[in-house]
Amino acid sequence: MKKIILKNDEKEYTYMLDIINSLGGKKINCTWLITDIEAYPNNKDINSIICEKNYVILSNKELINMLEKENFQWIWAIFSMIPEKYSEKDILKYKLPSIENASLYGDNNLNIQHKLASIEIDCVDSSYCQIIK
Repeated sequence: MKKIILKNDEKEYTYMLDIINSLGGKKINCTWLITDIEAYPNNKDINSIICEKNYVILSNKELINMLEKENFQWIWAIFSMIPEKYSEKDILKYKLPSIENASLYGDNNLNIQHKLASIEIDCVDSSYCQIIK
């Protein structure tokens, strides 16, 4: 596992559209499981999608379309990139990732929390994000 931490030279590390675009954007064939969400989008439709449950499952296209409508800051969140071949039922068989269990400090115990995920992106207190691959 490798961990990349994005901080210091940017003010907006937890705005996810640029990060997802840097990973391949619309070319990514995945489903996103988003957990431990704290965010405050202005768009009421987006707010109802991400703030009503303790997790959200979106296709890559749905997530990018949402972020193109409003690229808001995620204060806290864990984005688990899961191959699109897995159903929502498959995804929910496993424990939901939690920021409390994220490898936030040091390089020890670098593990992606969700068993089906290939990448984990942790938005940490709106100050930085880390990507574990």
